[in-house]
Amino acid sequence: MVNSTGIGPESFAFISSDGDFTGGSTPSQSQLTFNNRHGFYVTNGVYVLRPEVLESNFYAFRVTGDTKYLDRAAAAVKSFNEFLATPNGFAALNDVTNPSLGLIDDTESFWFAEALKYL
Repeated sequence: MVNSTGIGPESFAFISSDGDFTGGSTPSQSQLTFNNRHGFYVTNGVYVLRPEVLESNFYAFRVTGDTKYLDRAAAAVKSFNEFLATPNGFAALNDVTNPSLGLIDDTESFWFAEALKYL
């Protein structure tokens, strides 16, 4: 991920070569700027501790044996420890592109049941 936290957003979109975009409404100027640098733009920057990307990396490693997937898991652990850790556990993040907006006082059960399992 190419944002300041290294954590993926809840949702993002792309602009195709013909100018169509996948994110619903017309992208803002800041989204267009981000898209021009990274090839996608964030439509919802919250991170609620979802496990899907971690799960995909887990299975990709099991199938391919490629250690880049282990490296991605290690990077996720580092980002989680830096941006999601609280004195009592881990919490969701208001905006992965702006961690100064703080944490959400919530930890979903799938964080324990899935996310940590795949790491």
